[in-house]
Amino acid sequence: MIEAAIGRNPIGQVVSFEVSNHGESHVCAAVSMLVINTVNGIEALTQAEFSCDCNEEDGGYLSFTLNTPREEPRGQMAGLLLDVMVLGLESAATQHPDELIMKAK
Repeated sequence: MIEAAIGRNPIGQVVSFEVSNHGESHVCAAVSMLVINTVNGIEALTQAEFSCDCNEEDGGYLSFTLNTPREEPRGQMAGLLLDVMVLGLESAATQHPDELIMKAK
């Protein structure tokens, strides 16, 4: 089962996430695409600073932390992309509860 942990700042804004235990189903592929596209979008479009770690072995793992405050313009844009990613993950978890679990980080 894929696990997606979402980290939020004190006012509830998404600032980090971890995704682990990828498999080979269509849900896993969708989650991978959503997460990787979000990281790529933040890198290409926002100039926000972040840290990212991934490991494709042992079921797959990706960890992301936004280091730019969400109050800054570049952090606001990155935050919006993170919010959209979380909406997609929540939708996938609702439709496929046996394949994706969401939790707080």
